[in-house]
Amino acid sequence: MWDVDEIALTTESGGDLDTLGVVEVLAVLAGLALVLIAAGDAVSTLVTTRRRRGRHWPTPIYYRLTWRAWRAVGRRAEPALREGFFGVYGPLSLLGLLVMWVVLLVAGWGAVWWGLRSAVTGVDGYLDAVYFAGVGFFTVGFGDLVPTGGLARLLVLVEAFMGLVTMALVIGYLPTLYGAYSRRELQLLALDDLSDEPTTAITFLEAGFANGGTQGVAAAFAEWERWCDDVFDTHTAYPMLAMFRSRQPGQHWLTALGVVMDAAAITLATVDAPKAGPAARLWRRSTRMLHNFRQLPAIGARAAEGGPPADEASFQAVYQRLAGLGAPLQPYEQAWGDYRRLRAAYLPELVAATELLLVPMEFRHHTSRLDITRSS
Repeated sequence: MWDVDEIALTTESGGDLDTLGVVEVLAVLAGLALVLIAAGDAVSTLVTTRRRRGRHWPTPIYYRLTWRAWRAVGRRAEPALREGFFGVYGPLSLLGLLVMWVVLLVAGWGAVWWGLRSAVTGVDGYLDAVYFAGVGFFTVGFGDLVPTGGLARLLVLVEAFMGLVTMALVIGYLPTLYGAYSRRELQLLALDDLSDEPTTAITFLEAGFANGGTQGVAAAFAEWERWCDDVFDTHTAYPMLAMFRSRQPGQHWLTALGVVMDAAAITLATVDAPKAGPAARLWRRSTRMLHNFRQLPAIGARAAEGGPPADEASFQAVYQRLAGLGAPLQPYEQAWGDYRRLRAAYLPELVAATELLLVPMEFRHHTSRLDITRSS
């Protein structure tokens, strides 16, 4: 029978490895639990790429806490420096994420080696155990601390393998992440209405009409529909992409999404055409994406409380501009009611996301107007 105060661990050869007290056993179990949590979080983030519903895993906690702190500092920065400050967060957060995993893994293995300190020569306290864990994790192998016995040597190999896999996963993960980021940003360059004013839903529609009438608008919506599908898939698999700002000043992917969603809602509400084309698909998929956006890091389950009400005077001006383009329109009262209903389906989530990420509300492209004059 085992004594209440000690547990004997024996090797396969039958000799005692050591006698561990209850505290040491608890340290080993706690260390292994921390290692499994950190490893599971890393694998879930980098390999399985499935959305985790829980908010209490290391990665969601890390992004919530770091973004809140970064956001609090950024709000106090000068407006000219604010976007640059926020733009640094995305890349730095990846480095911090790796550091967090390494710290958790080394701390967990340190607890394991502290509990098994009798099986490692030179380990007397927890700091010695953390040093030995770090040496094994990074496969440095100075040889100043040496494990004795089969079980300790096997655990060293397991730890070293875990360190190599963690580094390899992060290195292999970066090209995929930045590839998705580049595809997202490339499409933003196409949101150009050839003016030096902020791009809006109506200027987006006018540019589409100028490029082929209703077919040109449908083609533009189809292009942005494919972009929306790609963003929804990549930002679900890699939620931290939502925290990456645009390379170009005055642009943000959320603002661009708002422009094309407003354009889709206006088209569905005003244009007298079947409601099953690219505009309908874009509105449907982008609305779904925004509803899922509340589960991304740093945002969590923040509830959307609504957005600014639709301005009828602005909508009436848009309606008249579309009529001037020769588009077949529905009666005004019906269009106004449909527009408010379609807008209410996505605006609360869009406003909540832009407020939390402190996104600029205007989307700008070129800073100079294209002006070509012909000589007589």
